[in-house]
Amino acid sequence: MQKFSIDDSALTSEYGIHIGRWEQYAAAAGLPFSAMWCQVPANSRSVLDHHPEVELAVVVGGDAVFTVNGEDTAAPAGSAILLTPGDRHVITAGDEPVRILSIYWLPDGPAATGTEPEQAAAADAR
Repeated sequence: MQKFSIDDSALTSEYGIHIGRWEQYAAAAGLPFSAMWCQVPANSRSVLDHHPEVELAVVVGGDAVFTVNGEDTAAPAGSAILLTPGDRHVITAGDEPVRILSIYWLPDGPAATGTEPEQAAAADAR
């Protein structure tokens, strides 16, 4: 058994918030996904982000608002947001800090190479 705790992790400033990448834990080597702790300070937000990975963001503390592709979704502690490749997102904290466990991986197939599914289907038809 291994225990991973945001309180025991080294956090750095990235994306306008505090990030603790799981590469810091030797026991996390070989996991089939990447992960990081995210802490959004009270009354602040992350910078706009988008990436090729699928991301499962599990809110473990505080109340977050995820703005994804321009649409706001409330995410209190105990909620999870699944982001698909390319989703443009910002995480906002209210009067208390928000803590998130972010688990992410590259999908298989066309999205992993940045090719839109419609373009991939058209290319396969040729």
